[in-house]
Amino acid sequence: MKTWSRRQFLSHSGVSLLAATQLGSVARVATAAPATDYQALVCILLAGGADSFNMLVPYDAPRYDAYAAMRSDLALAQGDLLPLNYSGADGRQMALHPGMPEVQQLFDAGDLAFIANVGPLAEPTSRAAYNSGSVRLPLGLFSHADQIAQWQTSVPDQRIATGVAGRMADVLAPGLPTAPISMNVSLSGTNVFQTGVGVTSYSIDATEGARQVAGYETDDDGSSVFTTALNAMLAADYDDPFRRSYAAQLRHSIDSAQLVTEALDSAQVLNTTFSGGPFSEALAQIARIVSVSDQLNAPRQTFFITFGGWDHHDDVIPQQEAMLPVVSRGLAEFHAAMNEMGVNDRVTTFTISDFGRTLTSNGKGSDHGWGGHNLVMGGAVAGREVYGAYPEIDPGNPLDVGRGRFIPTTSVDEFYAELALWFGVSSADLDVVLPNISRFYAPGSGLPVGFML
Repeated sequence: MKTWSRRQFLSHSGVSLLAATQLGSVARVATAAPATDYQALVCILLAGGADSFNMLVPYDAPRYDAYAAMRSDLALAQGDLLPLNYSGADGRQMALHPGMPEVQQLFDAGDLAFIANVGPLAEPTSRAAYNSGSVRLPLGLFSHADQIAQWQTSVPDQRIATGVAGRMADVLAPGLPTAPISMNVSLSGTNVFQTGVGVTSYSIDATEGARQVAGYETDDDGSSVFTTALNAMLAADYDDPFRRSYAAQLRHSIDSAQLVTEALDSAQVLNTTFSGGPFSEALAQIARIVSVSDQLNAPRQTFFITFGGWDHHDDVIPQQEAMLPVVSRGLAEFHAAMNEMGVNDRVTTFTISDFGRTLTSNGKGSDHGWGGHNLVMGGAVAGREVYGAYPEIDPGNPLDVGRGRFIPTTSVDEFYAELALWFGVSSADLDVVLPNISRFYAPGSGLPVGFML
């Protein structure tokens, strides 16, 4: 059911690593080989369900006219769109929202691509099977809580506590050197995406850096007394295993924060300027952490950012006018920083969102949908391409299950499989990271999507 370009999407490391667990139970052990080259994945969650059909828009005359007819008051003026240097099958042309000139430049330069109509699928699905109830569907389809979780777990037919990056870390960590912090670093607090069985995320503040215990080793009055007392408490030999475990964890957290702070204090000062605001500041902090990955003994890292506020049931046009330029500028700034550090081909950035939205208007905005479009950026990306199958915007499209809610033509599993293989997960271990992958793709048969070099 998928249509891919022949171009490959990501280069592969070919590293065979340790498989750990599948849905919480030990599955198997593969041959481990240490990874010494640096690679990082940066996941940007556009929380709320971004209306991506107004982000990536048909531009050739017949398809734009069909888009404008179906979107009615939500349609962007054709003359305002930013055309992409892209020509697809049957004369298809694409354009971007007018607030994304930096993304247009990145796409045209070959450093960014789009994956069209991707979303959670429990198994390959048609409208007939959907209507008859003969196919497994994602739990709570069209629900924020369920689909935002499913994008993070890639297991849409179960509610589980581990996520894609967490299971990647479970698989890869045994073959990596010991580091003071987790492979998975979050700029948005605890999340399912980075939670594994044996690995959790390390939370860092976008502006202040490593999180410290208030009053510990500071210049404040009373800090020395507090520090001495806390050190003594943490060094005590507790009989109670829970107290002993808590003391060990807090000691490790304090020591890790100090090591991270010292590393960040020595971070490379970049010429790249970040524009400010929470999103840009989070990307700037990630750039700083990437620059000290050697000091942190971290050859593999994932990063997670949440940029919320995309549930536009009304005022889609003015809200996207305000928010999409923030995304576009931030991505360009981060891309420039990676180029400046010489690691652009080792850091791959991608967006996810709860779901796409209805093509039809509710009179004020758009409602919860299913398939949507996401972007992937970096030097390892085979850019200037729209991968997957961008659906014909037509109420009669057989993918439409009502109001322009399109069944995804690319599964989240296929999307993540490409990223996981590039990141170093072996094809033999792919089903540990993505338990449902065999429903869509045979590991070892080639690239599932083709968006990496």
